[in-house]
Parts: sequence; C-alpha cells; structure tokens
Amino acid sequence: MQRLEEIATRRQILVGALSMAAAGALSADANAAPSLVTNLREYREALVRLSPHYQAALVDIGAEWCAVCKTIDQKILPDPGVQHAMQRIALIKVDVTRMDQKSRELLRYLRADGPPTLFVIQTASGREYSGTRSVGSVTAHDLVRRLRPFE
Repeated sequence: MQRLEEIATRRQILVGALSMAAAGALSADANAAPSLVTNLREYREALVRLSPHYQAALVDIGAEWCAVCKTIDQKILPDPGVQHAMQRIALIKVDVTRMDQKSRELLRYLRADGPPTLFVIQTASGREYSGTRSVGSVTAHDLVRRLRPFE
C-alpha cells in the first residue's frame, strides 16, 4: 500500500512540474520575440495571440529598404528607456519590404502610408490609442513619452 502511495505522490509531483513548465513556456512565448507580420491575416492572428498576455502593443511598420527603420531597430528600440517602457507592451513588427498587394492591404487597414510608422493599439480590439502615432524618425525620448501611459 505504501508503494502505491509513493507512486501516486511521484505522479502528482511530475504532473505538477509539467504543468508549471508548460505554463512557463506559454508565458515565455508571449514575452519572447516580437510578432513579425507581413499581411492582414498574420496581423489579426498576432492580436489574438497577444491579447491574453498584453493590453497594449506597439505596432512598428518598417521595411528592409527603409534607412530610418534601421535606425529605429538598431538604436531606438534597444534603448534602455524604451526597453523599460516596453516591459508590459507587446511589439508587432509589420514588415512591408515587399510592398506587394498584401502589404498594401495591411497598410490600408492600419491607415498608414508606409514606413516608418509607429503607434500603440489595444490588443483586444486592435483600436489605436489616440496621440500615439509617429511617422518618420522618432527619438527614444519621444517614444518613451508615448509609451509611458501603458507601462
């Protein structure tokens, strides 16, 4: 009888450990890399995936051929102040490098002319928060100021 109790206890510990590991993996996925999207379907899927974990997301519309976008990626987003402000905000990177029909459809949906464009949305509804849109170059200080209400 004692042997059966030991096996049951080990099984409970194992199931508990696996459940905790799975929960950790799910939250790690949500906090991991930014969501990269290239079309409207992927954008909507990113919102569905992120909304249980984040109330807000920074939408970063960029392209490989955009020099200002490279500055945003290499200097602005990695800035410690921006990183601190982004702790509770998801990042959705919209890549319109191809500028094909699907890219243009997504840009129309987001009401953007092209890169670089940044703005904050509510993940549950996809609604853009007023006063958060930036078109063209942006400083780290300005981006932090726009993100501050969502920290």
